[in-house]
Amino acid sequence: MAFVSHDTSIDFLQRVAQGARDAALDYNVFLTFTGPPTIDQPAQIGMWDALIQTKPDAMVVIADDPAVWAAPVKRATDAGILVLTVDTDVPNSTRTAFLGPDPTLLGKNLGDAVHKLIGDQGKVVVGICVLGPSVHAQRMAGFQSAFAGTSVKILGPYETNCDATQNFTNWSNLYTANPDAAALVGLTAVETASLGKLKQQTGGKFIAASFDPGAVGLQQMLSGYLSVCVGQNPYLDGYLPIQAIAKHFRNGSVIKPGINLYPGEFITPQTAQALIERENMGAPMKAWYKDFIAKNNLADFGLQ
Repeated sequence: MAFVSHDTSIDFLQRVAQGARDAALDYNVFLTFTGPPTIDQPAQIGMWDALIQTKPDAMVVIADDPAVWAAPVKRATDAGILVLTVDTDVPNSTRTAFLGPDPTLLGKNLGDAVHKLIGDQGKVVVGICVLGPSVHAQRMAGFQSAFAGTSVKILGPYETNCDATQNFTNWSNLYTANPDAAALVGLTAVETASLGKLKQQTGGKFIAASFDPGAVGLQQMLSGYLSVCVGQNPYLDGYLPIQAIAKHFRNGSVIKPGINLYPGEFITPQTAQALIERENMGAPMKAWYKDFIAKNNLADFGLQ
């Protein structure tokens, strides 16, 4: 199998990689996990096409920009390779299925938490590292729905950039332009560290909320700079597709076509320490997710 990510440097995607590699060990399959060190669509597609030539049984992709991935996916399926998408779907393609967390529900959960913290009035600034992917639009729709019937003014989503340095600069500019914002909210993982750092450096009174805190974000939560996050359980983004593919080829299980969604999690400063202990990339993380998969009936996730 081959798994091609759009980036391999950020904390979120390192956990995706660990989940995929653990699944490969559990199911005794050969896995190549790769991707560019930072987001680079041509480089990622080049890696994808090179792996097609090795004729794997299946390929998994995280498509940063779904608009450019329909053709690469078709090249793989034309070669007889099973293709799954995770994290970000390529819906108008020949992929068999998408496996991932429910983006609308996660957005709604984050919105509900921010609503509870700021009440029915105020200004909320929303940022997303890249506009366009349907999953990001779904997160935004879920977030907005939490403020229906209120006087809260939502600004954005603004495109904040996937590069960490530029992302922080863009958030700094958004805060300068909106110093009265009741909350600054990021809908992707790269936003988290930027928002915590911004609150720490400025002493701002705004609520900082985001997706997928990672190691840095969890420490920021413990320090009081992040109020709330929702998590996609990135480990599962790696583990579940490899598990489904292995069972498909080994047991004849049929992969359920279309969109397959699992729940994420809600993270607060009170639960951050437990996540730090669990997400240390070692045996405790693998053991926790093994138990989570069993308790949430995910052993056959993505299969009919």
